Amino acid sequence: MNELAQIGKKRTILISISVLLISIHTIYFYHSIRPEVDGMKLLQQIIRFLLTVGLLYATYIGKKWGQIITVILFGLAIVGAIIGFLSTLDVPFINTIPFYVMIFIYGIGISHFGFSKSYKAFFEYQNWIRGNQ
Repeated sequence: MNELAQIGKKRTILISISVLLISIHTIYFYHSIRPEVDGMKLLQQIIRFLLTVGLLYATYIGKKWGQIITVILFGLAIVGAIIGFLSTLDVPFINTIPFYVMIFIYGIGISHFGFSKSYKAFFEYQNWIRGNQ
């Protein structure tokens, strides 16, 4: 693996961890403000989290469909975060910070998975490894 692919691997892992932390924060925040845990909603969120893990894994191992779906869903997440931010203009700034974080992390994810030379090098390396097994 060359140096560019190693950088792509590190960034892919860091972005994936960041996205999973955002998902965990969203799940926690949703249930922490409620008096009772809604079991059905929690189950839906856990399934969504596991699907996110699976999608990020497919993207990590170099699946082209995983890369495309990841970029599309990250774009939709940014749109959702912007809408969420605009709907909370009258709340204190501290409450809007998660929206800034989501926009920033998902934006970096789109940049990395869609346009980064380091990810392309890592993607090609992952496909070369899978092809030689």
